[in-house]
Amino acid sequence: MKNNFVEKIVESVLPKKKKTEETPVKRELITVVMPIYNVENYLERSVGSLLNQTYDNLEIILVDDGSTDRSPAICDAFAKKDKRVRVVHKPNGGSSSARNAGITIAKGDYIGFCDSDDYVEPDMYENLLQIFRKYKDAKIAQVMTNILREDGSLEQGPYKDSGNVNYLSRDEMFKLLMLHVGDSSYCTKLIDAPYMKQFRFVEGKLNEDFELLLRMLMGVDGIYSLEKAGYNIVLRGVSNTRGCFRTIMYNAMIENSDTAYALMQESFPQFETEAKRFWLYQRLDYLLHIPLSMMTKENEVCNGILKDLKANRKAIKENPYFTKKERRNLLILSRVPKLSKRVHGVIMRLKGVR
Repeated sequence: MKNNFVEKIVESVLPKKKKTEETPVKRELITVVMPIYNVENYLERSVGSLLNQTYDNLEIILVDDGSTDRSPAICDAFAKKDKRVRVVHKPNGGSSSARNAGITIAKGDYIGFCDSDDYVEPDMYENLLQIFRKYKDAKIAQVMTNILREDGSLEQGPYKDSGNVNYLSRDEMFKLLMLHVGDSSYCTKLIDAPYMKQFRFVEGKLNEDFELLLRMLMGVDGIYSLEKAGYNIVLRGVSNTRGCFRTIMYNAMIENSDTAYALMQESFPQFETEAKRFWLYQRLDYLLHIPLSMMTKENEVCNGILKDLKANRKAIKENPYFTKKERRNLLILSRVPKLSKRVHGVIMRLKGVR
């Protein structure tokens, strides 16, 4: 029964064999690293979207991060059926650990990443490769995203969809990140392999993409951005960002905001207003999601955030990048945090929202 399940998944997505080119030419190799942990029901779609790319000179590294379901067997079956697939089996260490394992053994000229519960459009890597071929100074190129509900319906389309390639200077990219418009995900990007191999993701930490991108941004003049959707983010019911408060994730958000603000002071002082907006917004996000029961005297991170808001009421009032709702929430939380949380909880319950 187990083998039938695995074989069905693999056979359903394997690409049809193509005729061999009469005059083969050397083509760039693209490595795509996919961390995998207990996602047997998603691998058919995610791995299948890589195997069926219009540009097929790929090295697909599936990093089994200690899965306990049928994911390891499915990965091995893909590797047996398609020589482009390589599998790494390792003890569970988290997404960053799995990505780092893939980077270490990657043979490609360029390196990309894909999450195991998402999938890519058929021409994503061909489009990204064209950017590197056209712009010889490119180190990092990216596409836009679609955000989909688990039933496949569209939650949010791409930020821009002109089809044009836009160059974002280092300064502009930093500013966009501070305004939550820039894309910090590595899954939307293709990166020059020698440059990518100089870096590693911080292990044991969530929101690791943002921290690493800030570091990598300092070594490039800018990023090329294709204004076309190529990566599909699927909102699963157990999403890290929805429905629950994960302390490690929200603490990482605060740490990243501190890192970004320090980087602004050092390298981007012209974006102080934008960086302060990001710094405060991350604190707002934390307070909006933390359960009232966790707002205790022992919670040093939460208490520090409340002190930050009280000390920055003037900045909250004057920052032009906040919406009226965001500004109002920040000011209320800076004065009566627990009371406002109680009122908000009552309102959500009346609306039928947990």
